[in-house]
Amino acid sequence: MRVAIQGALGSFSETAARRRWPELEAVACRDVQDVVTAVREGAADAGILPIENSLIGSVTTTYDLLHEAFGDGRLQLTHEILLPVHHTLIGLPGAHLSQIRRVLSHPVALGQCRVWLGRHLADAELVSAWDTAGSVEIVAREGNPEFAAVAARHAAEAHGLVPLAERIEDDPTNQTRFLAFARADDAPPQDPAQPFKTSLIVCVDHKPGSLALTLQAFGARGVNVMALQSRPERSRPWTYRFYVDVAGSATDPRVAEALEEVEALAAELVILGTYEASPDGALRFAAPIPTPAHHLKKPEVPLVDRRRKPEGTVVEVGRVRFGGPEPVLIGGPCSVESEAMILETAQIVARSGGDMLRGGAYKPRTSPYDFQGLGVKGLRYLATARERSGLPVVTEVLSWEEVPVVAHFADMLQIGARNMQNFSLLRAASRSGKPILLKRGAGATVEEWLMAAEYVLAEGNPNVVLCERGIRTFERATRHTLDLNAVALVRERTHLPVVVDPSHAAGVSSLVIPLSAGALAAGACGLIVEVHPDPAQALSDGYQSLNPDQFAELGRQVHPGRAERVRLVPA
Repeated sequence: MRVAIQGALGSFSETAARRRWPELEAVACRDVQDVVTAVREGAADAGILPIENSLIGSVTTTYDLLHEAFGDGRLQLTHEILLPVHHTLIGLPGAHLSQIRRVLSHPVALGQCRVWLGRHLADAELVSAWDTAGSVEIVAREGNPEFAAVAARHAAEAHGLVPLAERIEDDPTNQTRFLAFARADDAPPQDPAQPFKTSLIVCVDHKPGSLALTLQAFGARGVNVMALQSRPERSRPWTYRFYVDVAGSATDPRVAEALEEVEALAAELVILGTYEASPDGALRFAAPIPTPAHHLKKPEVPLVDRRRKPEGTVVEVGRVRFGGPEPVLIGGPCSVESEAMILETAQIVARSGGDMLRGGAYKPRTSPYDFQGLGVKGLRYLATARERSGLPVVTEVLSWEEVPVVAHFADMLQIGARNMQNFSLLRAASRSGKPILLKRGAGATVEEWLMAAEYVLAEGNPNVVLCERGIRTFERATRHTLDLNAVALVRERTHLPVVVDPSHAAGVSSLVIPLSAGALAAGACGLIVEVHPDPAQALSDGYQSLNPDQFAELGRQVHPGRAERVRLVPA
């Protein structure tokens, strides 16, 4: 097997290549362009290119070559190879460290050994060469015992020299990533059992959000973007091309969907290739990409069906257990209005025997001029309230783009009634790995509600809690009509736990406690209610929020005797 390498015999490129082809015949090339040419013209059967170093970053000469080398499809990337980089000081046989007056190597290698060289060869002249192994070749040719080179250990054997000192690199974690390639007609078959990466080039227009939108095509589908590099376009000043590595094969359904969307959004898309990823690389930290549900055979028994789990599902959020023997009481304001307000509310909820804290950082409001929530600031306030009170936090997420930041702060994600059939949001929320509180839409049937939950389960997240919050009927005396029929019915049809939101159903605070009693009697495993330190001053939904005394009464009914056992974390 003839393999083209960048550098002289004994180079790190050769060492990396031998990890893939132990018995290779090395075809030494001066630069990366020559490596590509050797494979194209048949002088070598395969080639290997350094692409990135864990300390210095990208190998820009290789990145600049990728479009030309792989854009026409004649060459195909086949494997990623990771090589730990250990530097050796190499000299003539019989030479001693005290004799060395000149050290040659590639400037990057010299820089990676600067501490050792400064300590042991402080007076030696450091001379840059075109290649590490090439510097060994120079030392061998000169025959001067005062000369030494920094290179891979096996370069000494290749040129008849000896190691004078080993492992002289300043950072022992140093690694270089290489890409192996071959002519497309001669490329070996890929093993479908192996992890894959796909590399591509994306060129985008100078428009706000254009790069973000192309990357979101991957994030929205749970595809991990492993690397992003930018390089200037040579003939177009101040325009750039972006090199993107993603986890998975271009034929994987999720990756293929993302690439199709990127192609529509980008000014140009070049798929450089799909190749086997190194088992020692970053992919070992990544979760596998599940196949989209619509690419799978529809199950004969839906995932939500009670027949799948007759004993029922228990969803745990910290120490709180939905579907366990104790009902769960969640309390908090409609909106997080300030840090002081949410901290005070958290104390009220905890003292009254509540299990979790609710509060909206992002609020869907009917009017665009109404208070929309504090956003990330509100999420930070909720996190502080959790630390002070010990209560896990549930908060609403409005769009799939906001899922990562909300999931970073919240213990449980709420999908509101307006978003019950926002399927992109359901998929993204499921992939967050956080438990999901799924509210029923005001006009949704029980079947539609359960199918929305099916979306979450089909994405691999089993932790779903249903929430009945009232449906819209002809009755106008209350905000909505609490459908206790649905509570009893879904208990029969699904193994998922169900809670009730009497605050939104009634829209009147005086009805919340009696409706709560009815909900628990109908089989609900918990309640989520609105409570505010001063409902009359609330920025939203004050008329349906319980005051502290009312919530304390509800807590006594749901958890008799618990309030006395609660201990708050001091500020």
